[in-house]
Amino acid sequence: MAKDAKSKAAKPAKAQAADKSKKSAKSAAVHDHPAADCALTTGVAGHDDVESRSESLSKFEAELNKREVDLIEREIKSLRQQEELDRLRPLSGLYRVVRAMASERRLDSLLDVITRETQVMLKCDRCSVFVLDAQASELWTQVAQGLVGHRMIRIPVGGNSIVAECARTGRMINIPDAYQDPRFDPAVDRNTGYQTSSVLCVPMLARGGEVIGVFQVLNKFDGPFTNEDEDWLEGLTAVAAGLIEQAQAYGEIERFVDKTLETLAQTIDQRDPLTAGHSIRVTNYSLLVGQAMNVPDDDIDVLRYSAMMHDYGKIGVPEKILWKDGRLTPEEYATVQKHASITYDLLSNLPFTRRLQDVPFVASCHHEKVDGSGYYRGLKGEDIPFLSRIIAVADVFDALTSKRHYRNRMPIEKVSEIMYSGRDNHFDSTCVDAFFQLPSARVIAVLESERERAANFDAELFKNLSWQRLVELVSGGHPKRGEEGIAEVFDGIYNAGLPADYQSLD
Repeated sequence: MAKDAKSKAAKPAKAQAADKSKKSAKSAAVHDHPAADCALTTGVAGHDDVESRSESLSKFEAELNKREVDLIEREIKSLRQQEELDRLRPLSGLYRVVRAMASERRLDSLLDVITRETQVMLKCDRCSVFVLDAQASELWTQVAQGLVGHRMIRIPVGGNSIVAECARTGRMINIPDAYQDPRFDPAVDRNTGYQTSSVLCVPMLARGGEVIGVFQVLNKFDGPFTNEDEDWLEGLTAVAAGLIEQAQAYGEIERFVDKTLETLAQTIDQRDPLTAGHSIRVTNYSLLVGQAMNVPDDDIDVLRYSAMMHDYGKIGVPEKILWKDGRLTPEEYATVQKHASITYDLLSNLPFTRRLQDVPFVASCHHEKVDGSGYYRGLKGEDIPFLSRIIAVADVFDALTSKRHYRNRMPIEKVSEIMYSGRDNHFDSTCVDAFFQLPSARVIAVLESERERAANFDAELFKNLSWQRLVELVSGGHPKRGEEGIAEVFDGIYNAGLPADYQSLD
């Protein structure tokens, strides 16, 4: 062995180089063979594919896990947000009710807001706010939210109802199952077709501690009313009680102002029996037109008071001129014209609220004409207050359809001709058109009111006719099916009480 090793070690370098050359050639021959090259390539590629697929699967799994985590996090966040919304919903309802104090002064509108928000707050099917009428010893509600077809409910305070008991005792009543409680009267459900399950009633207390009404909520969506519901409703009731007291006080003031101004207007009308009721009729015509033209509520109040007081300045016109038979002289007519400026001066002395501060100006502009030829300021077109333009139409229509010292009641055909011919010169055409589109039954009701005789007509006969269509029929228009005889009926109403030899004067 030692000898062989020594022999190998002693082999010349030239021989070792030859051996290496042979091995390299053999190896090159093996690698250069096509079959060997293919086998090697296939093995490497297969290994790469497995690693690539494994890596892709890992990435996909990681992405799925991430998406699943994100989804869970979003669901948790959504649940938390919903819980927060549920927690804040009653608070936002309270806020909206309090905010209504700034925008809703009338009791009926306020009750509507309160009941609507209460339903949202407590997640219940129905809410009613019963207000105590101490004089009648009744609880009434104008709004039973959720109750279709019923806008007024009255309950005697001494009755057996749950609401009445709540008002008498001044204590909250929470009933999980109405039909298991002897205080509940099933006849109420039978009469209304409603199915009562849970009931919560909370008394409304005035500042002095006396009961002024009752909140009643019915049928909570997810079970009986809870202690938390009781707390929220008590809080809302405390806020609502103050607002309702305020609205009632406002209503009393408004009724007082209405009656005061109406009385003042009638003192002018009563100076002359022939003009009695003129201011009231002009007011009612004006309100019909204003409502038809969607005048806002606050402006409707300005319209009402302005129309009611539009002739108040006639207190400064001598009676010998107001009562004169026959036509006025130019000098007398100039004296009558002064009533518009006197109206402004007198009404400007009244302490109207900021909301009604335009009444003196609007009332004094009812004789202005859109072409600028009116009095007393000579205003033109859009410079004339829109509400004054409405009153102008109502005033002339009532004057033409009423008997005056200087002429008789005009035939409706002649009245309509004058009104239409005044479009865009005397009158605002949109106001005239709105008047003629009014329901004829409502026009007739005003036309025949406040006169020496009460109107006696079948309103149903005219309910589907506009005033314009009625004028067409009276003027000889061909009646459609269902319109036969209407013109004759109206003629009997309009000319009732006139002498047989009556002749109208232009």
